Amino acid sequence: MKCYLLCLISCVLSLASCKKDNFPVCANTWEADLPGQWYKGDLHVHATGGSNDTGGDSFPFDIKAKAQEKGLDFIVLTDHSNSTGSDVDTTYEDPALFNMGPEFPHWDTTAALTELGSFLFVCGNEISPRDPGSEPTGHIGCIPMNLNTFDKNYVFIDRPMGTVNGANTLNQATQAGCFKIVNHPYAINRWIAYDWTSYDYNAMEVWNGTIGFDDFDKFGYRAWICDLLQGRKVTPIGGSDTHRVFTPNPGQLLNPALGYPVTAVFAESLTWDNIVNGLVDGDVYVGEGESSLKIDDYTEGKCHANGQDLAWIRMRGTVDANLPNAKISLYFYSDCNDPRPNTNAYPELSENLIFEKELGQLSSFDESLKIEGKKGVYAAILSGDGYHYWALSRAIVIN
Repeated sequence: MKCYLLCLISCVLSLASCKKDNFPVCANTWEADLPGQWYKGDLHVHATGGSNDTGGDSFPFDIKAKAQEKGLDFIVLTDHSNSTGSDVDTTYEDPALFNMGPEFPHWDTTAALTELGSFLFVCGNEISPRDPGSEPTGHIGCIPMNLNTFDKNYVFIDRPMGTVNGANTLNQATQAGCFKIVNHPYAINRWIAYDWTSYDYNAMEVWNGTIGFDDFDKFGYRAWICDLLQGRKVTPIGGSDTHRVFTPNPGQLLNPALGYPVTAVFAESLTWDNIVNGLVDGDVYVGEGESSLKIDDYTEGKCHANGQDLAWIRMRGTVDANLPNAKISLYFYSDCNDPRPNTNAYPELSENLIFEKELGQLSSFDESLKIEGKKGVYAAILSGDGYHYWALSRAIVIN
């Protein structure tokens, strides 16, 4: 009775609806999770017959087989705009092979390879303008929002070189009905980085494949946090950017493996509508292998806070056996020094490490921290030695 009364008072004070079998959850128990589960997918994949630089061995059937072997639930092909028709055996990006369309060459093939309820295969696009001086313009991942109404015959204008910038590309993606991802916003190859001429995107690829979560990914991660601090709603995305599906895990320097990393989306069931809703809501985490990291906010009475009356942050996940010296870290970000649209400088964050724990030999964890609920952004990172097998949580934003 005492526990019931204390929790009832706590839930009333926090204005939360926290009930189980018509009784409030006691303060020493976390409110049950919402119905649904996590589905892993790769939102940045290139296929032979749709992009240059695939080496002729990455057809959709091969990609599906490899994805299912790795336990992935969905794949989105994002072949470069206007590059279909290139020699399937080429191993480099030949500018002469661009502007050969169509934009969604594997639309019917991916639909045929989809298995309802067990595997989703979708054909999107990576809109890929170029600057003749190799200055940033931006690669925008176009993820079809609605498979029934999406115009698969839409033509993206990405040339002549130097005439199409990021803002124009995002405008085209909006007209086409895309969920818009800024892919690899910073990169060692400046010509594939973003020019910050528009912030009208839905998501940012904070982890692009290759050597793992590297310095350029960290610059993108900071830009994502800056966006959140400035009031933008942006979903963090991880995509492998694989061009050769048979590359072994976890990938090579310039040759990433499929699903390294993945974007995991929480959804009620495995339908494309549910996956898109999860992406829009930002209910995701990014990780490699078996590493995962979920973050949730709760009220004083340990009811789901949903951004209101936040008093607890809970971090749950799993640690891949290939990650040595794993640790979980929770950061609070309060301010950003944002040089954008300058593409020659990188964002800097005012960050506070508010929780850290060495995980040792643990294969899973469930940690929580009582917080004050200050205005800012909370996000967690599962890290260890090296660059691979990390995991990144979504963010909790307090306005």
